[in-house]
Amino acid sequence: MMLLIVNADDLGATDKINDEVFALMQSGLVTSATIMANAAAFEDAAKRSREFPHCSFGIHLVLTSYRPISDTRGLEPILDENGCFSRKLFQTAAITRDLQKAMLRELSAQVQRTLDAGIPLSHFDSHHHVHIIPKMFPVLKALQKKFGMRKVRSTINLFAAGEQVTALRSIKKSAFRFALRHFYATRSPEGFGDFRVFHAALTAGKLPQFRSLELMVHPGTINPVYSKEVECLRSDWQRLLPPGAILGSYHGL
Repeated sequence: MMLLIVNADDLGATDKINDEVFALMQSGLVTSATIMANAAAFEDAAKRSREFPHCSFGIHLVLTSYRPISDTRGLEPILDENGCFSRKLFQTAAITRDLQKAMLRELSAQVQRTLDAGIPLSHFDSHHHVHIIPKMFPVLKALQKKFGMRKVRSTINLFAAGEQVTALRSIKKSAFRFALRHFYATRSPEGFGDFRVFHAALTAGKLPQFRSLELMVHPGTINPVYSKEVECLRSDWQRLLPPGAILGSYHGL
């Protein structure tokens, strides 16, 4: 058996993204999504998510885009002159204990807002994969414990053909997966990557043998790379799946 989870990131970012994600859910091609609690179209996404109880909805934790929804005290190192999260500043900021506390407060507010909107959260992941950064690990685990969340997206281990993965990078990824599983016991799909890479492997007959595999897509954006994802998703790829491979969600993990 292989469980395939097709997760749409960035739900709630814009009305267009919401429209495309829910259209793909309606057609059965997207089985899961993660919502941005501090984004402009959050309320629309929360309302429409109730129409898809068979899909899983996680939270896309955000520290690199849009405005915080909590007290900004302590978040100043990662906020720009307009008071919005800055990916550039996040990448260069020293993640001190004070900043960790402020980030935990903000992420807690994002999770709570999502729960208050009536969304039964299935899992955590993050915008720009910030939750896999080593100094974010204590924040992630504190957040999991606070909300009793036992399912979290892991780090990418489904790579494009020919992509070079250094020994150091491989060790770091293995260490993260081990720590994620064993510190406050957590489940994740065995494999994780973007849908384009999966589609290329599937059409080449070189599908990795994972018992569970999460595939990331980004519907509704103008990015040509992400548009290619959706083009692949709308193709007839399912006829190439091996026996026992099924589309499902984080509910089945």
